[in-house]
Amino acid sequence: MLVGLLTGIPYSYAINRKQDENTVRAWRVAHSGLAMGGTTMIAISAVLSYLKLDPIFGLTLVWSFVVSGYGFCIALPYGAWVGHRGLSIEGPSQNKVVYAGNMVGAIGSLIGTLVLIFGCFKTLI
Repeated sequence: MLVGLLTGIPYSYAINRKQDENTVRAWRVAHSGLAMGGTTMIAISAVLSYLKLDPIFGLTLVWSFVVSGYGFCIALPYGAWVGHRGLSIEGPSQNKVVYAGNMVGAIGSLIGTLVLIFGCFKTLI
């Protein structure tokens, strides 16, 4: 969450200096996406102890979101800084770094979300 809040600084500079729309959008995505991701992790931590998960699933849930968060903490600010979106593996090495961070973030989020849904269903039954 801290990284997301700190990316608000270059986001405000991009707005105030009237930089091109792609740059402003990239910083907006970094700022809002990382802040929302941090908030989501705080919310999940509040319900984690109530889920009826085996220890291995609990660890998987926690670490998948931690790894996902760090992946996005690298990809989003770096992508905004260098001007790459990282939507494909092609392009310069900077784009490949952003792509790798996005993939780590997306796969971690997917695994964490699936385990969270499983834990919710298991708790309800």
